Amino acid sequence: MNRKQGMQIAAGIESLPQIKKQLRAIIAARPERIKKVNTWQYHARKMLDWLDTDMRGPTPYRVFMPRGNTKLPFYAFSSLAIADCPGRGDCVNFCFSLKAWRYPAAFFRQLQNSLLLRSGRHVIAAEFMAIPEGRELRLFVDGDFSSVEMVRFFMDIIKAHESLHVYGYSKSWYEFLELDKAGYDWPHNYIVNKSSGSRWEDTETGKRFDALPVVRDEFLAVKVDKKHIKSRAYQDKGNAGSKEYRAAVRHEMKTKLGKNKVFACPGNCGNCLPNGRHACGSDDFRGIAIGIGVH
Repeated sequence: MNRKQGMQIAAGIESLPQIKKQLRAIIAARPERIKKVNTWQYHARKMLDWLDTDMRGPTPYRVFMPRGNTKLPFYAFSSLAIADCPGRGDCVNFCFSLKAWRYPAAFFRQLQNSLLLRSGRHVIAAEFMAIPEGRELRLFVDGDFSSVEMVRFFMDIIKAHESLHVYGYSKSWYEFLELDKAGYDWPHNYIVNKSSGSRWEDTETGKRFDALPVVRDEFLAVKVDKKHIKSRAYQDKGNAGSKEYRAAVRHEMKTKLGKNKVFACPGNCGNCLPNGRHACGSDDFRGIAIGIGVH
């Protein structure tokens, strides 16, 4: 499967018949690979079998990953990028999430969750409430709040599981503001980073979003010398060249924002700060812009 096919599935997210048709086409392209684990055909068959139960059977993938990946040592939730990103703007030109689409299990997990958000939110709520107390959750890793209704859904279950510490990134600023306009009481255990690339950048909507009590500050993607990306200096502060890379990120942020107090993401949430803390989910970093190099 290529990115074009992924985009077609994302564009047809509201139509189960259309998604099933596309899954059958993926299977028909290489039917001999259906039983070969980790192929697109294997995962397309797995997804199609679930859809044929009208999504009543066990989900084919975990809704919340206990550990996102080696760079993200927290519980994680993702949905399908583009399909669930009403605030997307320039970010479509550098969307990190689309790179995960080269992995069939990651793509289909995102698709599963996007479909559950539309007609299976009780499953998500039950899985959310089953996360052990005191854990950290990133909401979202991929995807975003697709509507005001979806912001309310997640904020309600976050408040119902108050021992969790939930953080994330969003470009759905308008949706947050519409809920706030209704007098919503925001959860104390949630922090959101104002993600760059939103269609609402440099607008009054963006300024008003800044004032919401759940907003920590900006999280920017800035361009840096390609040598930092080729050397993988952006992935971990233990990698060679990381200090130079982070200095470059800070320089670009200061130039763009006109601020001196900024923080460069080292690429690994597990060692971002001492004692397992991380800047993006920390109250101590309110008012401090955080940045990462486009990669």
